[in-house]
Amino acid sequence: MRRIIHLRRSSRLLGDCSCSTRPSVSSAPTSRCLVQHQHQHRDFSSPASRRPQVPAQTPNISRSYAQLHLKPKNPLANYEPRNGQVEEYLPEEDPDADLVDADIPTEIKPPGRLRSAPRPDDVETDYTPALTAEGLEEVGGVADWWEDDNHWSPSLEYVGFGRRDKITDHAVLEALTRRAVVEALAVREVEGEAALGGTWQEGGREALLRALEVNLVVGEDGFVALDGKVTSIVEDLKSRPEAADSEQQQGQEDFVLPAQQATEFRKSWDKSWKTISLEDPRLKFAVNKRVQQLTGHIIPDHKLLTANTVAAYLSILVKPPPAKKLAEVIAQKRELLSLPNVTVYPRRVTPIDKEKMVGRWKVIVNELDKRDLPIVGTGGYSKEPERKWAMGKA
Repeated sequence: MRRIIHLRRSSRLLGDCSCSTRPSVSSAPTSRCLVQHQHQHRDFSSPASRRPQVPAQTPNISRSYAQLHLKPKNPLANYEPRNGQVEEYLPEEDPDADLVDADIPTEIKPPGRLRSAPRPDDVETDYTPALTAEGLEEVGGVADWWEDDNHWSPSLEYVGFGRRDKITDHAVLEALTRRAVVEALAVREVEGEAALGGTWQEGGREALLRALEVNLVVGEDGFVALDGKVTSIVEDLKSRPEAADSEQQQGQEDFVLPAQQATEFRKSWDKSWKTISLEDPRLKFAVNKRVQQLTGHIIPDHKLLTANTVAAYLSILVKPPPAKKLAEVIAQKRELLSLPNVTVYPRRVTPIDKEKMVGRWKVIVNELDKRDLPIVGTGGYSKEPERKWAMGKA
């Protein structure tokens, strides 16, 4: 396929060729004139898109080549219009101009805008620039800007939701689960179901004891009644102003119920509270979120779906640690230990153990001592070479 090359036509060619309005030195057309005539006769563009004829405003052709190619001072002197329209010349923006910062609300302090320093000859005429960086002081820079804590807002610091150290005591876990159930039922009774997804404060020792002292009365139809200071429990969950003494507040939040006191509370409670239904997804979510905040345990969703009562929830939360050995699992289940012909050993039974069971080990030890042979191990003796010979080894 034939290619059509469109070249930009320079206004200087109109005055440099023999076809211009000015008289020419010679009557023969120049090479640039021939190219111009070819473009004029082979113009395949539409009439609307043709470029208008620019009058020749160049000096006489007798001027030298160096004078014709001097860089003009005015950037618009040799500007060529496109499609008959002259575009406006926009000067380069001043890099030192102050830009208006966008009014974007933020809690961090970003670094300032970069500005170019003034030229030395504009500030001081007799200034001599340095050839090396020796003795120069480094000022400013944004290399370690975000490493400085002063450039960050304290509200952006990470604050964990649950406890870092998980509670493993069974009695304490059951007591904290009861506290979560009491607080969720109290919030639903006082403020409604919409408040179950709110943010609750962890509370201290007084809030914990106040929630554990509430009596839960479960009816035959599954309705649960709270007998205690329900309004005070809800107020303890709401955000309160910061205490004057931060150390005292930190001590209250880190309070952990002792295992002995949790056992006493568990003995005083009726087991009917474990039959409370958790089929309501909002109530289950509030209880699970509160348990995670107080104990640090996270229950997976696929297990949480099967917990429809408090007892089922406790069976997932309060469970013995997994056994490391098979003998420990058998000892915990105690199903095989009751059989008369089954014996469970904590380790592997070796040939020496079998010889001890039948009473031959002492005889074997005496015979080995008479022959000055090792009792256990090789005693420095190598293995029999006949086996290597039979296998074809040297």
